[in-house]
Amino acid sequence: MNYYLGIDGGGTKTRVCLINELGSILGYGNGGPSSIDTVDAETTFINIQNALQEIKYSPIRLKGIFAGIGGVVTQTDKSALAALLKKLPYTDASTIINVDNDAINALASGELGQEGMVLIVGTGMVAYGQNQEGTTHKAGGWGYKEGDAGSSYDLGVQALKILIKAFDKRIETTDFIEALASHLGMQKPSDIIPIMDRYFGQRTLIAGLAPLVTKFANSGDYHAKAIVDNATDELTLCVNAVYQTIHLPKPYLVVVGSLGNAEGYFKIQLHQKIKKISPMIHITEPMIDPAYAAAKLALNKC
Repeated sequence: MNYYLGIDGGGTKTRVCLINELGSILGYGNGGPSSIDTVDAETTFINIQNALQEIKYSPIRLKGIFAGIGGVVTQTDKSALAALLKKLPYTDASTIINVDNDAINALASGELGQEGMVLIVGTGMVAYGQNQEGTTHKAGGWGYKEGDAGSSYDLGVQALKILIKAFDKRIETTDFIEALASHLGMQKPSDIIPIMDRYFGQRTLIAGLAPLVTKFANSGDYHAKAIVDNATDELTLCVNAVYQTIHLPKPYLVVVGSLGNAEGYFKIQLHQKIKKISPMIHITEPMIDPAYAAAKLALNKC
């Protein structure tokens, strides 16, 4: 029996799925972040390995691995990660390893066949699509240093900016501001300096502020709603860029990620704006787990 491993690596968590040659799921495992624009290569490998070790079923040998990892863009990224994954348990010189951006397995999670679009909205973001002619396009997803506009990280950054504006009395304080200040332990304007020192470069930590934004946007706080409005505008720009480039006769969009699929103001705004691009765009959530989709890609590529 041959075995295949799928890896779905993001900025907050890693999920792996082991299947056999019949496509039967033998187990799932979870680990910490593995997105290469969030953690270093060694941490990426450790978190993937930890996730694999959670699977109780032990294959004799992995015939194929497909790893869809956040932040992977260049061939250098792919080659470096593939070399690391050769060190995973149950691999040998004959194991076929493919590495790509997590948008690939996210798209496959919609089970759309050879064409469609995907929008990942979690800690980071990326929009991607492909059509039957093989035309592909990617928009966004260039890492938190570029901004990851519309992501949980982006919501957190915007929240911090609004917080200091309110403490400076440049804008009005609301319940959202007070809740954010309490969460961060901010009592006076100068407290923003140690807070920013603590949060600077900590992508996952900043993204952890997003639930406060969406919570207060749902309750009508205008500062929180303004952050969400801006974020969903940016995400819509990315979807539109993909849609206009690849020209799908039956446009399907899979939205993947905790932020993109959370019920409330964010999701409502996002869907309404995407529908303005074209009412023909059919928006759906993943039909299968992205890690399982990655495992099926590993099977298909062997």
